Parts: sequence; structure tokens; C-alpha cells
Amino acid sequence: MKSLPMKPTENPALLRAALNHSGGGVMLFECLRTATGHIQDFRLIVANQFAESIVGMSEADMLNRLASELLPQLTALQEQAVEVVDTGKTVETELSVWSSAQSTNRWFRASLQKYGDGLALSLVDITSIRQETSLIEDVLNGSINGMIAYDALRDNNGNLYDLRVRLANEAAVRILGRSLPSLLNQTLRTLFPSVTTTGLFDRYKHTVDTGESQRFEFHYTHDGLNGWFDISICKLGDGMLLTFMDITSTKHYEQNLQNLIATLKQSNQNLERFAYVASHDLQEPLRKIQSFGDILLSQSEDSLGPSSLNLINRMQLAAQRMNTLIHDLLAFSRLSAEHQSFKRISLQQIVSDVLNDLEVAIHDKKAIIDVDSLPIIEGDRGQLYQLFQNLLSNSLKFIFPNTIARIRIDCKQLTGADIIPLPGQTVSGTDLNHLFYAIGVIDNGIGFDEKYLNQIFTVFQRLHTRSEYQGTGIGLSIVQKVAENHKGYISAHSKPGHGATFTVYLPVLEKQVSL
Repeated sequence: MKSLPMKPTENPALLRAALNHSGGGVMLFECLRTATGHIQDFRLIVANQFAESIVGMSEADMLNRLASELLPQLTALQEQAVEVVDTGKTVETELSVWSSAQSTNRWFRASLQKYGDGLALSLVDITSIRQETSLIEDVLNGSINGMIAYDALRDNNGNLYDLRVRLANEAAVRILGRSLPSLLNQTLRTLFPSVTTTGLFDRYKHTVDTGESQRFEFHYTHDGLNGWFDISICKLGDGMLLTFMDITSTKHYEQNLQNLIATLKQSNQNLERFAYVASHDLQEPLRKIQSFGDILLSQSEDSLGPSSLNLINRMQLAAQRMNTLIHDLLAFSRLSAEHQSFKRISLQQIVSDVLNDLEVAIHDKKAIIDVDSLPIIEGDRGQLYQLFQNLLSNSLKFIFPNTIARIRIDCKQLTGADIIPLPGQTVSGTDLNHLFYAIGVIDNGIGFDEKYLNQIFTVFQRLHTRSEYQGTGIGLSIVQKVAENHKGYISAHSKPGHGATFTVYLPVLEKQVSL
């Protein structure tokens, strides 16, 4: 409402008519003074139609009544009302008034200003605004994230130069370490002067001006704050809603985790390098031991007694086992050290090559081997050869005596969600919807108890003594490493005496070429 003149008009009817066109309630009061001139109370002299609806009385019934009778809420404003008359300044506040017509409280923005020797009270209904604000406050305070609603402050040209806090929730108060009164109605640049130099204000301005929402992480180390924040901004009227969460502890955890991963990676690289160098350097003295043993056997066999010959033979067997162990250890080390570019590889051809190389063992075991149609994938030929060579060698090795070995290699497609990994392992979330080939190697051998499932894939771990079955305990570790190098997985299923099934899961090419 526009300010009323300081002097009352001489035409009350004209004034009343003008007030009835006001968008709010208007009530004019004259001062009631004591003999000494002190203001004792205020008496109504004019009220418009909107004021009638607020009080619930006609103007005729309200005339000459005291302000405290018409609106008891004004009693608390007595001192301020007197100050308005004495000084001429304007006072604004909010009042809650019971509406008998609507059976509810209504909220009004009340403005008191001097009018002659009295005052004018204007009332603007803000009930809907208060309800909306209350709803927003309930929503904001129900969030664990800090939330602040800002109104835009613009210059005469309409350019945004600052933002004023309209609302803030309890989480924002807690995260920022400030009281609610110290935030409300304050400008962004007053509260956080460094928002300009850090570039945050430009981001906020972009959202307010364009309506484009943003979400980002920001490290803020100014204005009494020092931490990482997950920040979301969206436009709200001519302003914005800022939602933020303190993720400092999460960032510290991620940083510590990255440092740990880097340390472990470096440690693994050092161990792999040591294993490779140590194994490589051991080969030469081992060859000399074997060579000298062969010389002793060939040149001094007649002069050596049975006991000496037995020692030399045992030395040669130990050297042979050591040679096999070094060979397998080198192969395992190379899988981690070498990162060759993958090419399109026919698994059918690789399995055929492996079977050719195992021809003698297959003949000795009288093995029957069935192979399904196998696909083309992207991979390293040498590594995939080692994978199938170790799986098939195991199937031929761990067979019951005097039993014909029956081995089958099959293949089917499935999604990552259907993969059954080893115990304690999980399929990556990014693989769940990707296609994989499940290539199974099934035999009728001695099998194993699945409680040892993780153990058989651990380097140097064996379920049987060397006298029962030859081997170094590295073969299945190589199989697992090759599968992992090809972004795949491996699992196994078995029961003692009922054979074993080893399944390798390898990714399907995006544009698969049929063989």
C-alpha cells in the first residue's frame, strides 16, 4: 500500500472510497492521550471493507473501539505504535489473526505508519506465502543435506550481482557451523566473500540466468570452511536452491584407498619383477647341475656304487622338478609383467593346437575329447594357449587309474549377471549386462571337495602330494590370471569321485564374427 499522507484528509467519505480499492485491509486510528499528553491507546476512526472481513465486524460496529479490542494482537505492538507516532518511522511485522469465517488462522504483513495524530495500520494477507514457506521449511529440515534458498539481487540493468538467503535448513546450519539468524537475509558475498575468486559465484549465476541445473564436487578452503562438498544447484523462482553435502571424510577415505592401491600395485610389481629375475637367474646354475649329473652318470657309472648312483638320480629328479617349477613361475610372472595388445583369436584353433601338443598324454590315457564350436574373441594367443593347456593337462592328470578319460569342452552365451564367480569374488557392476562366453572343461576325473575351491587357485597350493600327482601348484593360478587379463572370470564345480567342471567366462566381441 502506498504511504498515506501525514495529515488526515478533510473528506472521510472520499478517503473511505479510496481505501476500499486497496488490495489489503486498512484501519486508521487516532491517539487517546492522557492529561499530560502521553498516548494511552488508539481509537478507530476509519476502516475499509477488507479490514471488516479481517476483524469480522462492520465499520459502523468498529468505529470508536480501541485497537486492542479489535485486534488483541496489537497489544504487543503498543510501544512500537507509540514510537511510530512520536518519530514518524514505519514499523513492519507479521500478525496471526483467527478467522471465524474460515475457522483458521490467517497471516498478515502488518505495516504501521504515522497518520496525523494517530497511525494507519495496513494488513496484507500472506497466508498462502506462509503456508508455502512452512511447507518448504518442513521439506528442507527433513533432508540430511544442507539446503539454502537464495533470492537474486539485481542492479538497475537487471544484472545479477549477489544472492540473498531466504531460507536455510537445520543441516545447512550444522554443516556451515553458523546460526540460522546469522544466515537469513544475509547476502552470499557477505557470508562467503571468496565465492567470487573461487569461481563458485559464476556457477551460481549461470544457473540463475539460464535455468540449467548443475552438480559438482568442490574443495572449499575459505571463509572458515575447509572441506570437500558435493554441490547441486537448481533454479528457484528468481533465485536458486543450493543443496550440498560434506563429503570430506569420503574424500579422505578415497585418497587413502588410492594411496593403498598404488602401494599394493608397486609392491606387486616389485614381487613380479623379483620372481622373474630370480627364476631367470636360477636357470643357468640349474642347467649346470643337470649337466654335471649327466656327465657323472655317463662317465663314472661303472665306478660308482649303487648308493652313489641313487644319490645322483635323486639329484637329477630334484633338478628336473626345480626346472619345471622355474618354468611355471616364469610363465606366471610374464602374465603380470607383459601387456600385449589383444587381437582376434580363434579359440577353436588354440584348443586344436593344445590337443596336438598333448597327443602323447591323450594316447597314453586313451582319452576321448569332445569339443563344441568355439568362438572368436579378442585376446593374447600365448596366454590363452596356457589357459587351455593347463586345464586340459589337469583333466588328463587327475583321472582314476585304468579309466578312460572323457573330457568335453562346451560353450554358451550368458550375461554377466548369470556368472557364478569364485567364493569371495563378485562380478563388476559394469559387466552385469554385458555378454560373456561360458567355456566349460568337464572331465570324469577324481574331482575335489569344493571347500578347497579358493585353495586350488592359489600359487603353490596342492591338494595331493607329489608322489601321487606330479605338478608345481601353479597351473590353475595361471588359468585364473589369464582369465583376469582378458577381463573375464573363472569358477569350478566338483564333488570327490565325480569329476570336475572348470568354467572360464570371456567377454563377447561387440560385433561377433561367427567361426
